[in-house]
Amino acid sequence: TKDTYGPPAGKRLLIFVDDLNMPRVDTYGTQQPIALLKLLLDKGFMYDRKDLSLKYIKDIQSISAMAPPGGARAMVDPRFVNLFSVFSITFPPEASIQTIYATILEQHFNGGIFDPRIEQAGLAQKLTAANLELFNAIIIALPATPSKFHYVFNLRDLSRVTEGLLQSTPDRFTESGMVVRLWRHE
Repeated sequence: TKDTYGPPAGKRLLIFVDDLNMPRVDTYGTQQPIALLKLLLDKGFMYDRKDLSLKYIKDIQSISAMAPPGGARAMVDPRFVNLFSVFSITFPPEASIQTIYATILEQHFNGGIFDPRIEQAGLAQKLTAANLELFNAIIIALPATPSKFHYVFNLRDLSRVTEGLLQSTPDRFTESGMVVRLWRHE
């Protein structure tokens, strides 16, 4: 009908909202995009701004993701969060991250194809420790803010550096200093 919208018959529309708690809190203590989403998800309609008529939205589901409050991220209205099933995934301990990435690099460098000096240098542990130290320093020095929302660093960034190190080949990297230069470049 003219006032009901949604996906084609028999289908469902899935809406994914990332960084749900990034909108700024206004002077009234609300986050306007969140208020609009709450109206849509809770009541199933929105108002047309021209004639203030109701526009119903049918057959939709919503999935959202957000990080803990702090920096540019605000607390989200508990009445809005109540509309979701909430799953909290904590960041793994640094020892686990160290073990995971060091094991990946050890498998690459200690497979018997690289020069024995690279294997004996213990580069996997050292590069992973340096990687984590740099990662933690960047997180502290460059926090995400509303004006610098792109300053979001996560395990994907560590994975990209590790992936770059995994591109090294024994014919081009014959000593440990060359691998360290590659890490610095990544």
